[in-house]
Amino acid sequence: MTTHRPLGRAARLLAAVVAGGLLLAGCGSPASSTAQPDLPGPGSTTSAATSYDPTHHDFAALRALLADRAEAVMKGDEAAFVATVDGRDSDLVAQQRALFQNMEQLSVSSVRYVMDPSSLLVPAEVEGDGPAIRPEIFEFLQIAGTFRHPVSNAVEETFVKRRHHWLLGAETTPDDNEAFDSPQERPWYGVPIAARRLGPMTVLVDEDRKDTLDPLTTAIHDHIRFDADQLGVPPSYRILVDATSNGNPTVFSSTSTEQAAAVTFGLAEADPQDTSSFKALAGTAIKINPHEAGSYADDAGLLRHELTHFLLRAYSGSSPKWLVEGVATWIQYYPDSFATTGVSEDLYQRIRAADRRLPPLGLFNEDPQVNYDIAQAAVAWLVDHYGMPRLIELMKAYRTSYAGVDTDALTPRLLKQVYGVPEQAVVAGAFGLLAQLHH
Repeated sequence: MTTHRPLGRAARLLAAVVAGGLLLAGCGSPASSTAQPDLPGPGSTTSAATSYDPTHHDFAALRALLADRAEAVMKGDEAAFVATVDGRDSDLVAQQRALFQNMEQLSVSSVRYVMDPSSLLVPAEVEGDGPAIRPEIFEFLQIAGTFRHPVSNAVEETFVKRRHHWLLGAETTPDDNEAFDSPQERPWYGVPIAARRLGPMTVLVDEDRKDTLDPLTTAIHDHIRFDADQLGVPPSYRILVDATSNGNPTVFSSTSTEQAAAVTFGLAEADPQDTSSFKALAGTAIKINPHEAGSYADDAGLLRHELTHFLLRAYSGSSPKWLVEGVATWIQYYPDSFATTGVSEDLYQRIRAADRRLPPLGLFNEDPQVNYDIAQAAVAWLVDHYGMPRLIELMKAYRTSYAGVDTDALTPRLLKQVYGVPEQAVVAGAFGLLAQLHH
């Protein structure tokens, strides 16, 4: 019997983004696994704080403290921000200075913290003794131009009472990106970063890799224009590009623990009255493996692939994976043809042995190398015979007909509706192109 662990809040919010047909696409060739960086925080010499039953006066003081932290960010007042932190813990102070300085680079247009006093969690260890509490808290942060709405993230903050004042005593983040309170995307928490704005686009890298920032920003901007021209859609630059080592790693496939080279996903704004509920799409992010950010600036194919997902984000959640990944991979290798592409003998034989069908969602990641090639070939055949506008029309038809996650079930009918051809004709055309591969 298979058991399913409950979805975390961030995962449920992201699922709502997908259900709305907005976006969720992870892809790219596997890259080397990267460990979560050690974040500065309370050291091993800390002691557990005493248990405490907070009063409504305590919660009022915490709301005021959170408001002070938000105001300090908006005013660019680092001293006021650090004044909300327990000065006994030098590591925590350093961590919070880095957090403030990271947010300072983001062109933050709004930030606020929502606290649920009815949900008290286990406090983290703090320096010294004293009453400590950890209410459930959400951060709502909007980057001007990049996000249409504030992105909502759970924050693990423990507060400690010093004499008559409450201060931040610890801030941590889950190691597991499936944890209930795991953030959706919060690259400003963790190691120091460097940021660059180009129009509405925000690009982030680790501060110690800031030499990759300008070439990566320029490359992404240029590739958005290239992709838009090939797809026949308007260019858009409202996106967060996260090439930092902050946050959790993204798993590439269901059968591998390797990280994705890059992954594209939507960000949600939660309902402040019910932070587990989706309110609006906040924006879109591309997460890039930080250790490869420099080489990705020179990798036109990878960036064009991910940016295709971004430009077609209105259709990605409602189209089958073979179509979503097929068009992105077609752009990635454009204008190369199958007749000029070489593959290994092993891959060629696996492709020839593959089932003669468009790879369905449930099996796509069983052998992603083969299925990406099949998907690319299917899209290439459709574009070669009918043009790109008709392919976009097909994606629109999936969005109109969307009735649940099993979009593969719509494929036979929609191929007939849009192209007037059966699915097997597309499959035969795709495998005909794949047969031309050099091996």
